[in-house]
Amino acid sequence: MRDKAKELYTPPFRFEYGYIFDANGHMVADNQTDGEDAALRVRGWGRIQYQENPEELQDAVGELIAEALTEFWSKK
Repeated sequence: MRDKAKELYTPPFRFEYGYIFDANGHMVADNQTDGEDAALRVRGWGRIQYQENPEELQDAVGELIAEALTEFWSKK
């Protein structure tokens, strides 16, 4: 599932007006959290919902984002 999640998006990523997009303009995440205490939420359901096991795939994307953030913040 991890490899399939990575295939959904293409780097480099950019942050624009509260949204994170991949190189092809696909939305990956946004910061529209309806008052929740969160930095971002995983997006892309419009594309992901038609894939096999879409809920697992979206969760895998979230896990990849969490890993990437952890790696970045942990670098010295």
